[in-house]
Amino acid sequence: MNSYRFLISLFLIYISVSTCKPSTLENGCDPSSKSFYSLVLIKSLSNERSASCVPFFERSLPNFISYGVFSAGSPTEVLTAAIAKGKFYIGGLFDQIAATTGGGAFVWSDSGAPVASTYCPQLDVFNDTTSSFGTINQAVLDPEGNLYIVGNFTHIQGYSRQNLAKINSRCQLDLEFDAKLNPSITIFYDLLYLDGRIFISGDFQTSNGAITNVPSATFREHIASVNAKTGLIDSWNPNVTGTDVRCMTTDGTYIYIGGGFTAVNANGAGNLGKLHKDNGSTFYAMVDTNGTVNAVEIKDGILYIGGVFSALNGSTVIRSKLAAIDLSTNSVTSAFSSLTIAGNAVFDIEIYNNTLFVAGEISTPRLGIFKIDLLGTVQNNNYAIDGIFQNVYKLSLVGDQLFAFGSFESVRTLDRKYFFQLDIPTDQITSFDPKLMNANYEFNGVAIKMKDNVIFLGGGFGAVDTRSQSNFAELDLQTGQPTNWNPQPNDLISNILIAENRIYLHGQFSLIDSTVRQSTAAFDLDTKALLAWNPIFPAVSIESMIHHQDSIYVGGSFTTVNSISVNRIAKLDLNGSGFDPNFITSPNNTVRSLQIWNEELFAAGQFTSIPDVAIHLAKLNRSTGGFLGTHSDTFSSNFSGYTSFVSDNRLILSGQYETVSPIPGFGLSFYQLPNLTSISTNGTFASTSEFVRSIDQSETRIYLGGLITTVGGNTRNGIFSLNRQTLTINSWDPKLESGSAVRKIIFHENAVYAFGNIVNANKRYRSGIVKIEAESGFLY
Repeated sequence: MNSYRFLISLFLIYISVSTCKPSTLENGCDPSSKSFYSLVLIKSLSNERSASCVPFFERSLPNFISYGVFSAGSPTEVLTAAIAKGKFYIGGLFDQIAATTGGGAFVWSDSGAPVASTYCPQLDVFNDTTSSFGTINQAVLDPEGNLYIVGNFTHIQGYSRQNLAKINSRCQLDLEFDAKLNPSITIFYDLLYLDGRIFISGDFQTSNGAITNVPSATFREHIASVNAKTGLIDSWNPNVTGTDVRCMTTDGTYIYIGGGFTAVNANGAGNLGKLHKDNGSTFYAMVDTNGTVNAVEIKDGILYIGGVFSALNGSTVIRSKLAAIDLSTNSVTSAFSSLTIAGNAVFDIEIYNNTLFVAGEISTPRLGIFKIDLLGTVQNNNYAIDGIFQNVYKLSLVGDQLFAFGSFESVRTLDRKYFFQLDIPTDQITSFDPKLMNANYEFNGVAIKMKDNVIFLGGGFGAVDTRSQSNFAELDLQTGQPTNWNPQPNDLISNILIAENRIYLHGQFSLIDSTVRQSTAAFDLDTKALLAWNPIFPAVSIESMIHHQDSIYVGGSFTTVNSISVNRIAKLDLNGSGFDPNFITSPNNTVRSLQIWNEELFAAGQFTSIPDVAIHLAKLNRSTGGFLGTHSDTFSSNFSGYTSFVSDNRLILSGQYETVSPIPGFGLSFYQLPNLTSISTNGTFASTSEFVRSIDQSETRIYLGGLITTVGGNTRNGIFSLNRQTLTINSWDPKLESGSAVRKIIFHENAVYAFGNIVNANKRYRSGIVKIEAESGFLY
């Protein structure tokens, strides 16, 4: 909504100024010129930040990055959450938090932190086949600053794109470019831009089916070319026979390819080939190798190659995984003739001035990566790669910085998981650290300067800015970024309540903020000081905590508080650790939800008496706990009520039960207050296995989240909304993945925050947390 206000304001400023300007003033760099204001408007609307005399007006949009929760590198769920003072607080069983970018991220060039700005929105690289993050193998820029990416993905920024996409200079998907590649198990290894075309290589071949069906079924053998504007495949069609083409480079006229292939255009070729950029059918003889070529680079007419080979030229020239070929004579040079590389393979090489960086699964002359001059003398630089694995797979050069991706945990004893940046002139590992979540393997990994202050990183990492954070975290509402507060509970947090500038926690922990606590703790929200409040409950026995006046009401499965018999509902002090002994009630089973309305306490849960007969719902005296009444519905197949919510003198109940009368349905009931008489609506679930766990509302809508797939015949996964006035379901749908379960839902400042078991929202990679626009259902 702020973006609309910004654009309207900017437009009105432009109109007011331009109508007052004489038409003769047309100097685009003169602030007194009408054309200057036209350029300001165009530049700001397009979010263009290139250097010029025309300024850029910062938009007041929320700069939000979607962080998620992980356990041992895998997505997990958020069990509870709360919002206060510009922060949201989450609890669960996790040991890491990270920005869920998928396998491609825009990061600030100085720190490696993810960009949280509309200036460069994240790509949300997603793979629908695995319902997880997609990966990036290679990327390249064209002269206009457009970024082309290739890898293993099905969606970019929520749009369908199969393994190949184009990102414009504003970091947004180019909707015109769509190669319409067919889904397959094909690996796309490399791509390059040349004269308005994108060349892609991989292991695709006719036996695996057509690479695309647009405009008709089209077959290609390991290499293809598409139009850089539209993405549509062109007629360039070399015939490369064998396993794959893994790498490409160009001198501007010819494209040199390496991989695991045996022939080019029906002529014998051993893993190395030469193709004309325009005429793909001509055969050019090249030196062969006796093993796969993984990397190729050109400098001064010399082609440098790396791979798994041990000989070239029909095995007459011995070389150990690295060789140089003079392209003017098509002969192997003497470089690297005395070099022995031990290990499985060289996977990548990069040339900087007169030196060569060599990376791979190698053990000598260095672990993972080494530096050598172009004649073959190994340099003294030792990067001391270490970890369970010591493999460096991909290299990128950006100016004087070398970006290295792989599977390792430290470099020169510095903690650098799966990535490091080397400042080549000083030979120092820099502080630039994107903190990748997962390792990069074989062909994952690329770095490109997208803008002056933004670097694009692609790989197999799934998330960036990974932080060790156990079971509880505080995050900023506007940016989504975690704060530094980390009280480190030693076990899960299952319930959070915020009241009077304090945050109350319950779970399974026995230690928090380096202090012994038995499942409960409270902190001052300003100072983050641990408070004395410490009522003793059995672990994970509180299902609901609410605040009213000077008390906290809790419901759950507990039967003791402070080792004194208290049956499933208690009234606690806000400050001390005691409870009200005069508040007595006796539910015969778990209490899962509490609500206060008109000074009365409403309890929902698994109980059937409290102590009077009350199936899952009862009205109680909030001071004494005495029974005041219940509903008159007839339930069958009943197990439990899970949540309740008060909206406009009506109470909403949801759980695992079937209503037989007066209004048949499953798991969703509405009652008029104060008498709990049934209200008829057209919303119901498909079975008793579906129910709501959490409810909140805006001025016009009620938002409900839980274990849901269908509501009133409408597909809604995990979350849906009702019109607040009529209680009827509406079209609002964030499109969470089937199987998503929302445990907590909170409306705040025109956004809906959903927390739970969420790994996919509208084909965007997520982990436990989503922020949704309250009116449109779009994701932040």
